[in-house]
Amino acid sequence: MMTTRSVAFRTLALLLIASACSAGEFPDDYFFGQRPDALKAIEGKPAPTLELDKWIGDETSLDKLRGQVVVVDFWATWCGPCMAAIPKNIELVNKYKDKGMAFIGVHDSNSGWDKAAGVVQDRKINYPVALDKGGASTKAYAVGFWPTYLVIDRKGVIRAAGLRPDKVEEVVKVLLEEPGGARPSATSGEFPIDWYVGGKSRLPGLAAMEGQPAPEIHTFEERQSWIGMPQTIEDREGRITVLRFIASDNRGTRNAMEQWRRTSEAMTPHGVVFLGICDHFCDWSQMQQMFTDETPPFPIARDQSPEAGKLPLGRTATSFGVRMWPTTIVIDRHGKVRAAGIKDGHLKAIIEKIIAEPGDLPDPAESRGTGRS
Repeated sequence: MMTTRSVAFRTLALLLIASACSAGEFPDDYFFGQRPDALKAIEGKPAPTLELDKWIGDETSLDKLRGQVVVVDFWATWCGPCMAAIPKNIELVNKYKDKGMAFIGVHDSNSGWDKAAGVVQDRKINYPVALDKGGASTKAYAVGFWPTYLVIDRKGVIRAAGLRPDKVEEVVKVLLEEPGGARPSATSGEFPIDWYVGGKSRLPGLAAMEGQPAPEIHTFEERQSWIGMPQTIEDREGRITVLRFIASDNRGTRNAMEQWRRTSEAMTPHGVVFLGICDHFCDWSQMQQMFTDETPPFPIARDQSPEAGKLPLGRTATSFGVRMWPTTIVIDRHGKVRAAGIKDGHLKAIIEKIIAEPGDLPDPAESRGTGRS
Protein backbone atom coordinates (compact mmCIF):
# COMPACT_ATOMS: atom_id res chain seq x y z
CA MET A 1 0.00 0.00 0.00
CA MET A 2 1.40 3.39 -0.98
CA THR A 3 1.93 6.00 1.74
CA THR A 4 0.73 9.60 1.54
CA ARG A 5 4.31 10.69 0.96
CA SER A 6 4.96 8.25 -1.89
CA VAL A 7 1.67 9.16 -3.55
CA ALA A 8 2.60 12.84 -3.35
CA PHE A 9 5.99 12.23 -4.98
CA ARG A 10 4.50 10.06 -7.70
CA THR A 11 1.81 12.62 -8.43
CA LEU A 12 4.36 15.41 -8.65
CA ALA A 13 6.54 13.38 -11.00
CA LEU A 14 3.59 12.80 -13.31
CA LEU A 15 2.75 16.49 -13.28
CA LEU A 16 6.29 17.46 -14.18
CA ILE A 17 6.42 15.26 -17.29
CA ALA A 18 2.88 15.80 -18.48
CA SER A 19 2.34 17.98 -21.54
CA ALA A 20 -1.36 18.72 -21.29
CA CYS A 21 -2.34 22.37 -21.40
CA SER A 22 -3.88 24.33 -18.54
CA ALA A 23 -6.66 26.83 -19.07
CA GLY A 24 -6.35 30.27 -17.49
CA GLU A 25 -5.13 33.84 -17.91
CA PHE A 26 -1.44 32.93 -17.61
CA PRO A 27 0.62 30.82 -20.05
CA ASP A 28 0.36 27.04 -19.79
CA ASP A 29 4.05 26.62 -19.06
CA TYR A 30 3.66 28.63 -15.85
CA PHE A 31 1.93 25.61 -14.32
CA PHE A 32 2.64 21.97 -13.58
CA GLY A 33 1.03 19.86 -16.30
CA GLN A 34 -2.33 18.12 -15.92
CA ARG A 35 -3.45 20.16 -12.97
CA PRO A 36 -6.50 18.58 -11.30
CA ASP A 37 -9.78 20.12 -12.42
CA ALA A 38 -10.59 21.01 -8.81
CA LEU A 39 -7.41 23.08 -8.57
CA LYS A 40 -8.14 24.91 -11.82
CA ALA A 41 -11.69 25.54 -10.67
CA ILE A 42 -10.67 27.72 -7.72
CA GLU A 43 -9.05 30.30 -10.00
CA GLY A 44 -11.16 33.43 -10.30
CA LYS A 45 -12.92 32.73 -6.99
CA PRO A 46 -12.49 34.39 -3.57
CA ALA A 47 -9.72 32.72 -1.57
CA PRO A 48 -11.10 30.51 1.22
CA THR A 49 -9.99 31.17 4.78
CA LEU A 50 -6.68 29.54 5.63
CA GLU A 51 -7.19 27.32 8.67
CA LEU A 52 -3.73 27.38 10.25
CA ASP A 53 -2.10 26.52 13.56
CA LYS A 54 1.30 26.63 15.32
CA TRP A 55 2.87 29.57 13.56
CA ILE A 56 6.61 30.08 13.09
CA GLY A 57 7.05 33.78 12.44
CA ASP A 58 4.43 36.51 12.48
CA GLU A 59 0.91 35.11 12.63
CA THR A 60 -1.29 36.63 9.96
CA SER A 61 -4.41 35.96 7.88
CA LEU A 62 -5.75 36.69 4.43
CA ASP A 63 -8.08 39.28 5.96
CA LYS A 64 -5.13 41.16 7.44
CA LEU A 65 -3.29 40.96 4.13
CA ARG A 66 -6.20 42.21 2.00
CA GLY A 67 -4.88 44.86 -0.37
CA GLN A 68 -1.64 42.98 -0.93
CA VAL A 69 -0.74 40.30 -3.46
CA VAL A 70 -0.41 37.09 -1.43
CA VAL A 71 1.61 34.01 -2.37
CA VAL A 72 0.62 30.80 -0.58
CA ASP A 73 3.05 27.89 -0.74
CA PHE A 74 1.68 24.48 0.33
CA TRP A 75 4.84 22.62 1.25
CA ALA A 76 6.40 20.03 3.56
CA THR A 77 9.85 19.31 4.97
CA TRP A 78 9.68 15.78 3.52
CA CYS A 79 9.06 17.14 0.00
CA GLY A 80 12.28 17.41 -2.03
CA PRO A 81 10.93 19.89 -4.62
CA CYS A 82 9.53 22.01 -1.77
CA MET A 83 12.90 22.21 -0.08
CA ALA A 84 14.64 22.96 -3.36
CA ALA A 85 12.28 25.91 -3.95
CA ILE A 86 12.94 27.63 -0.61
CA PRO A 87 15.79 29.84 -1.94
CA LYS A 88 13.43 31.13 -4.66
CA ASN A 89 10.83 31.91 -2.01
CA ILE A 90 13.36 33.84 0.07
CA GLU A 91 14.54 35.79 -2.97
CA LEU A 92 10.94 36.61 -3.92
CA VAL A 93 10.18 37.96 -0.45
CA ASN A 94 13.34 40.07 -0.37
CA LYS A 95 12.48 41.54 -3.74
CA TYR A 96 8.78 42.32 -3.29
CA LYS A 97 7.98 42.51 0.44
CA ASP A 98 8.11 46.31 0.37
CA LYS A 99 6.20 46.53 -2.90
CA GLY A 100 2.91 45.04 -1.75
CA MET A 101 3.51 41.28 -1.73
CA ALA A 102 3.11 38.90 1.22
CA PHE A 103 4.10 35.24 1.45
CA ILE A 104 2.75 32.40 3.62
CA GLY A 105 4.09 28.86 3.84
CA VAL A 106 1.42 26.26 4.72
CA HIS A 107 2.93 22.98 5.92
CA ASP A 108 1.32 19.58 5.35
CA SER A 109 -0.67 18.44 8.39
CA ASN A 110 0.21 14.74 8.05
CA SER A 111 3.95 14.67 8.76
CA GLY A 112 7.16 16.66 8.82
CA TRP A 113 6.08 19.56 11.01
CA ASP A 114 8.47 18.49 13.78
CA LYS A 115 11.36 19.49 11.48
CA ALA A 116 9.82 22.78 10.32
CA ALA A 117 11.36 25.03 12.99
CA GLY A 118 14.82 23.68 12.22
CA VAL A 119 14.33 24.23 8.49
CA VAL A 120 13.15 27.80 9.07
CA GLN A 121 16.22 28.54 11.16
CA ASP A 122 18.78 26.70 9.03
CA ARG A 123 17.49 28.04 5.70
CA LYS A 124 16.88 31.54 7.16
CA ILE A 125 13.31 31.56 5.88
CA ASN A 126 12.04 35.15 5.89
CA TYR A 127 8.28 34.56 5.72
CA PRO A 128 5.77 33.12 8.18
CA VAL A 129 5.16 29.37 8.18
CA ALA A 130 2.18 27.64 9.76
CA LEU A 131 0.77 24.14 10.11
CA ASP A 132 -2.34 23.29 8.13
CA LYS A 133 -5.04 22.73 10.73
CA GLY A 134 -6.07 19.12 10.30
CA GLY A 135 -5.74 19.37 6.51
CA ALA A 136 -8.58 21.92 6.31
CA SER A 137 -6.64 24.36 4.12
CA THR A 138 -5.38 21.61 1.81
CA LYS A 139 -8.98 20.53 1.26
CA ALA A 140 -10.33 24.06 0.79
CA TYR A 141 -7.67 24.81 -1.85
CA ALA A 142 -7.94 21.45 -3.63
CA VAL A 143 -4.25 20.69 -3.07
CA GLY A 144 -3.21 17.31 -4.44
CA PHE A 145 0.57 17.67 -4.74
CA TRP A 146 3.45 19.46 -3.05
CA PRO A 147 4.56 22.13 -3.56
CA THR A 148 1.38 23.85 -4.69
CA TYR A 149 1.76 27.60 -5.20
CA LEU A 150 -1.22 29.93 -5.36
CA VAL A 151 -1.27 33.68 -5.92
CA ILE A 152 -4.13 35.81 -4.57
CA ASP A 153 -4.73 39.34 -5.87
CA ARG A 154 -5.30 42.53 -3.89
CA LYS A 155 -9.05 41.93 -3.81
CA GLY A 156 -8.72 38.45 -2.32
CA VAL A 157 -9.32 36.50 -5.54
CA ILE A 158 -7.24 33.44 -6.51
CA ARG A 159 -5.63 34.25 -9.86
CA ALA A 160 -3.23 31.34 -10.32
CA ALA A 161 -3.13 27.89 -8.70
CA GLY A 162 -0.53 25.17 -9.20
CA LEU A 163 2.33 27.39 -10.40
CA ARG A 164 5.86 26.19 -10.95
CA PRO A 165 8.19 27.77 -8.36
CA ASP A 166 10.19 29.60 -11.03
CA LYS A 167 7.04 31.21 -12.49
CA VAL A 168 5.53 32.63 -9.32
CA GLU A 169 7.40 35.91 -9.72
CA GLU A 170 5.96 36.47 -13.18
CA VAL A 171 2.42 36.30 -11.80
CA VAL A 172 3.30 38.49 -8.81
CA LYS A 173 4.68 41.22 -11.09
CA VAL A 174 1.47 41.29 -13.12
CA LEU A 175 -0.82 41.45 -10.09
CA LEU A 176 1.22 44.13 -8.34
CA GLU A 177 0.49 46.44 -11.26
CA GLU A 178 -3.25 46.10 -10.73
CA PRO A 179 -5.24 48.55 -8.62
CA GLY A 180 -6.70 47.37 -5.36
CA GLY A 181 -7.53 48.34 -1.80
CA ALA A 182 -5.11 50.27 0.33
CA ARG A 183 -2.34 47.90 1.28
CA PRO A 184 -0.65 47.89 4.67
CA SER A 185 2.87 48.65 3.46
CA ALA A 186 5.65 50.25 5.43
CA THR A 187 4.94 53.62 3.80
CA SER A 188 1.19 53.60 4.34
CA GLY A 189 -0.48 54.78 7.50
CA GLU A 190 -2.88 57.24 9.04
CA PHE A 191 -0.07 59.61 10.00
CA PRO A 192 2.89 61.10 8.06
CA ILE A 193 5.61 58.55 7.39
CA ASP A 194 8.28 60.71 9.08
CA TRP A 195 6.35 60.38 12.36
CA TYR A 196 7.43 56.72 12.51
CA VAL A 197 10.75 55.31 13.68
CA GLY A 198 12.60 54.30 10.52
CA GLY A 199 10.38 56.35 8.23
CA LYS A 200 9.94 54.56 4.92
CA SER A 201 12.09 51.72 6.23
CA ARG A 202 9.89 50.99 9.24
CA LEU A 203 9.05 47.36 9.91
CA PRO A 204 6.24 46.05 7.65
CA GLY A 205 4.96 43.94 10.54
CA LEU A 206 4.25 47.08 12.55
CA ALA A 207 2.60 48.81 9.61
CA ALA A 208 0.32 45.81 9.12
CA MET A 209 -0.94 46.13 12.72
CA GLU A 210 -2.46 49.55 12.15
CA GLY A 211 -6.21 49.56 11.70
CA GLN A 212 -6.47 46.07 13.21
CA PRO A 213 -7.93 45.08 16.59
CA ALA A 214 -5.14 45.04 19.16
CA PRO A 215 -3.94 41.52 20.02
CA GLU A 216 -4.12 40.24 23.56
CA ILE A 217 -1.61 41.70 26.00
CA HIS A 218 0.03 38.78 27.80
CA THR A 219 1.13 39.71 31.30
CA PHE A 220 1.64 37.74 34.48
CA GLU A 221 -0.70 38.13 37.42
CA GLU A 222 2.06 37.63 40.00
CA ARG A 223 3.05 40.86 41.76
CA GLN A 224 6.76 40.11 41.32
CA SER A 225 6.31 40.30 37.55
CA TRP A 226 5.29 43.97 37.78
CA ILE A 227 7.05 47.21 38.59
CA GLY A 228 4.48 49.72 39.77
CA MET A 229 0.79 49.02 40.23
CA PRO A 230 -0.33 45.90 38.29
CA GLN A 231 -2.76 46.76 35.50
CA THR A 232 -5.81 44.78 34.39
CA ILE A 233 -7.85 44.61 31.20
CA GLU A 234 -10.55 46.59 32.97
CA ASP A 235 -8.08 49.43 33.61
CA ARG A 236 -7.60 49.82 29.85
CA GLU A 237 -11.15 49.18 28.70
CA GLY A 238 -12.61 52.15 26.82
CA ARG A 239 -9.39 54.15 27.20
CA ILE A 240 -6.66 55.22 24.86
CA THR A 241 -3.72 52.95 25.66
CA VAL A 242 -0.05 53.65 24.95
CA LEU A 243 2.12 50.53 24.98
CA ARG A 244 5.85 50.94 25.32
CA PHE A 245 7.89 47.82 24.51
CA ILE A 246 11.15 48.15 26.44
CA ALA A 247 14.27 46.23 27.47
CA SER A 248 16.53 46.81 30.46
CA ASP A 249 19.72 46.39 28.43
CA ASN A 250 18.58 48.84 25.74
CA ARG A 251 20.15 52.30 25.82
CA GLY A 252 17.12 53.89 24.16
CA THR A 253 14.93 52.60 26.96
CA ARG A 254 17.17 53.98 29.69
CA ASN A 255 17.64 57.36 28.04
CA ALA A 256 13.92 57.91 27.41
CA MET A 257 12.60 57.24 30.91
CA GLU A 258 12.49 60.86 32.08
CA GLN A 259 10.82 62.03 28.87
CA TRP A 260 8.28 59.22 29.20
CA ARG A 261 7.61 60.28 32.78
CA ARG A 262 6.77 63.84 31.66
CA THR A 263 4.52 62.52 28.88
CA SER A 264 2.67 60.18 31.22
CA GLU A 265 2.15 62.92 33.79
CA ALA A 266 0.71 65.20 31.11
CA MET A 267 -1.54 62.65 29.41
CA THR A 268 -2.81 60.45 32.27
CA PRO A 269 -5.16 63.18 33.60
CA HIS A 270 -6.90 63.04 30.22
CA GLY A 271 -7.79 59.39 30.69
CA VAL A 272 -4.87 57.93 28.73
CA VAL A 273 -3.38 54.68 30.05
CA PHE A 274 0.33 53.90 29.71
CA LEU A 275 1.80 50.41 30.03
CA GLY A 276 5.37 49.19 29.65
CA ILE A 277 6.01 45.66 28.33
CA CYS A 278 9.49 44.44 29.21
CA ASP A 279 11.07 41.93 26.83
CA HIS A 280 10.81 38.45 28.33
CA PHE A 281 14.48 37.72 27.66
CA CYS A 282 15.84 40.89 29.24
CA ASP A 283 17.38 40.96 32.71
CA TRP A 284 14.25 41.52 34.81
CA SER A 285 16.25 42.17 37.98
CA GLN A 286 18.16 44.88 36.12
CA MET A 287 14.88 46.50 35.10
CA GLN A 288 13.69 46.41 38.72
CA GLN A 289 16.92 48.02 39.91
CA MET A 290 16.28 51.00 37.63
CA PHE A 291 13.46 52.01 39.97
CA THR A 292 14.77 51.24 43.45
CA ASP A 293 14.76 54.96 44.36
CA GLU A 294 11.80 56.19 42.30
CA THR A 295 8.53 55.10 40.83
CA PRO A 296 8.40 54.09 37.15
CA PRO A 297 6.77 56.48 34.66
CA PHE A 298 4.05 53.85 34.10
CA PRO A 299 3.35 50.28 35.24
CA ILE A 300 5.84 47.84 33.71
CA ALA A 301 4.97 44.18 33.17
CA ARG A 302 7.25 41.37 32.12
CA ASP A 303 6.13 39.83 28.82
CA GLN A 304 5.25 36.15 28.89
CA SER A 305 7.60 33.58 27.34
CA PRO A 306 7.02 32.67 23.68
CA GLU A 307 4.86 29.77 22.61
CA ALA A 308 6.62 26.65 21.35
CA GLY A 309 7.77 27.05 17.74
CA LYS A 310 7.41 30.84 17.77
CA LEU A 311 10.14 33.41 17.32
CA PRO A 312 12.31 33.81 20.45
CA LEU A 313 10.43 36.90 21.63
CA GLY A 314 7.81 37.45 24.28
CA ARG A 315 4.20 36.58 23.43
CA THR A 316 2.97 40.17 23.41
CA ALA A 317 5.92 41.45 21.37
CA THR A 318 5.35 38.68 18.82
CA SER A 319 1.61 39.41 18.61
CA PHE A 320 2.23 43.10 17.92
CA GLY A 321 5.02 42.54 15.38
CA VAL A 322 7.63 44.21 17.60
CA ARG A 323 11.24 43.49 16.65
CA MET A 324 13.12 46.40 18.22
CA TRP A 325 13.17 48.29 21.51
CA PRO A 326 11.84 50.71 22.47
CA THR A 327 8.69 50.60 20.34
CA THR A 328 5.61 52.70 21.08
CA ILE A 329 2.14 51.59 20.00
CA VAL A 330 -1.09 53.58 20.40
CA ILE A 331 -4.46 51.82 20.78
CA ASP A 332 -7.68 53.83 20.62
CA ARG A 333 -10.63 53.57 23.00
CA HIS A 334 -12.27 50.99 20.72
CA GLY A 335 -9.30 48.63 20.93
CA LYS A 336 -7.91 49.35 17.46
CA VAL A 337 -4.19 49.89 16.80
CA ARG A 338 -3.84 53.41 15.43
CA ALA A 339 -0.07 53.95 15.37
CA ALA A 340 2.72 51.37 15.66
CA GLY A 341 6.37 52.33 15.98
CA ILE A 342 5.66 56.03 16.43
CA LYS A 343 8.30 58.59 17.43
CA ASP A 344 7.92 60.06 20.92
CA GLY A 345 7.87 63.60 19.56
CA HIS A 346 4.60 62.96 17.72
CA LEU A 347 2.80 60.97 20.41
CA LYS A 348 1.00 63.99 21.88
CA ALA A 349 -0.46 64.99 18.49
CA ILE A 350 -1.74 61.44 17.89
CA ILE A 351 -3.36 61.22 21.31
CA GLU A 352 -5.00 64.62 20.89
CA LYS A 353 -6.44 63.54 17.54
CA ILE A 354 -7.92 60.39 19.05
CA ILE A 355 -9.27 62.25 22.09
CA ALA A 356 -11.10 64.63 19.75
CA GLU A 357 -12.92 61.76 18.03
CA PRO A 358 -16.51 60.88 19.00
CA GLY A 359 -16.84 58.68 22.05
CA ASP A 360 -16.64 59.25 25.77
CA LEU A 361 -13.50 58.58 27.73
CA PRO A 362 -13.85 57.21 31.28
CA ASP A 363 -13.64 59.68 34.13
CA PRO A 364 -9.92 60.54 34.50
CA ALA A 365 -10.40 60.64 38.25
CA GLU A 366 -10.83 56.87 38.12
CA SER A 367 -7.39 56.33 36.56
CA ARG A 368 -5.09 54.16 38.61
CA GLY A 369 -1.69 55.34 39.80
CA THR A 370 1.68 54.14 38.59
CA GLY A 371 3.59 54.16 41.87
CA ARG A 372 5.17 51.14 43.47
CA SER A 373 3.43 49.52 46.40
